[in-house]
Amino acid sequence: MMSGMNHIAKGANAFVPTVALRVAVRHELRPGAPLVAAGALLLTANGRVRGEADLVFHGRPVHPSGAVRHVVDAREVSAQWLELDLPRVEAAIERVLVVCSMDRGTVGDLAEPTVEAYAPEGTSVARYTVTDAAAETAFVFGEFYRRAGGWKFRAVGQGYASGPAGLATDFGLAVAAAATAPAPAVPPPAPASPGPVPLAGVSKTTGPSPVAPVRPAPAAVPMAALMAKSVSPAPVAPRGAWTFGAVFDPHTVTGKGSHVVTAARRIPPGPVLVEMEHEGGGLFCVDRLDKKNEADHMIFNSTLKDFRGNAAVDPGDGPRLRLRVEARGRWTLTFRPLADARRLESELTGRGPEALLYMGPVADLEMKLRGENGGGYCGMYGYEVAGHPTIAAARERTLVNAAGRNHKVSSPLPDGPLLLSFYAAEGSWRLKVRPV
Repeated sequence: MMSGMNHIAKGANAFVPTVALRVAVRHELRPGAPLVAAGALLLTANGRVRGEADLVFHGRPVHPSGAVRHVVDAREVSAQWLELDLPRVEAAIERVLVVCSMDRGTVGDLAEPTVEAYAPEGTSVARYTVTDAAAETAFVFGEFYRRAGGWKFRAVGQGYASGPAGLATDFGLAVAAAATAPAPAVPPPAPASPGPVPLAGVSKTTGPSPVAPVRPAPAAVPMAALMAKSVSPAPVAPRGAWTFGAVFDPHTVTGKGSHVVTAARRIPPGPVLVEMEHEGGGLFCVDRLDKKNEADHMIFNSTLKDFRGNAAVDPGDGPRLRLRVEARGRWTLTFRPLADARRLESELTGRGPEALLYMGPVADLEMKLRGENGGGYCGMYGYEVAGHPTIAAARERTLVNAAGRNHKVSSPLPDGPLLLSFYAAEGSWRLKVRPV
């Protein structure tokens, strides 16, 4: 990973490209040195979060929008990473703060605490090293903020001797018990009787592979207490219980207009997650090509303006996955492990097609769709992928097949692991899981 000459002094700012950035929070590892717990705060125009979901950290590693993720690599004890997909940041969000809290000691005890942002191809686009930290136990390294239709990074360098509680309060997080989580209540004895019961070229996303989202911590635990939890240097747990599909570093291709895209050689064979972003409006489509160089499977076909979506794609019958993009505007294709797809646990919102992972028990799935562009067809398949090498080999269930500008449907879900392929969704949607 190359670091350019993009060093920024405290208080200074610079434009960064509006792409999916990888942001490292790191320091030199020395014997006995404390570790940092990095995170991000998503702020609206009033400089405050909208709620607890706008805090992203190791205990809640994925923002509901999918635009900000926290990732950890056990091989880098002294570094944590944030994936900041600037084009996907919601319009209501004006600033994204990069923050940290300490497991022990102070920020002043760290050797060269640094925040550095990297473009998808690995180029450093902004770097700030803190030189004046002292007794602070929580810190704002910097912020990404909207300016003139793009994004800039500012080196903030603001510390809080009052710790995570002071930081949280400043940006609108309610702190019930600032430093420690409340002890769990002791349950009463059981009753004796039963009661009621972003084609500029191929670019490699560098840095550690993202880990799977961890289940959110209980909402009753104060955010400041959660931020203050130390980050264990023990090996990172596997990507949840999801084992379908190989794990690899993401691979990104950007372009404009129609092109043929070939996945990188380093991507292992097997099903992958293909993310697509397309600027502007108009019809565009993406097809998989077979070994005869003919389209054999449609992946995306949409007229949504400023489209962002993803799909689970089986490998073709050639040596590598090849895709044909037919579009007018600029676009970005990213190949990711399926384990990076969002988990459907209780409720999710989104727009356009998306692949989701369901790990829960038998349940009912409720869906609401608000159609756009005069249409509203939506379709979803469920694949019982356990024990199968490809999506095509798994048992397929039709979960949603409906048309109309606005509609609400429900469908039964079997036990997970289940791959949900929301392959057609011409508008915004909300999914809810109802226990049976």
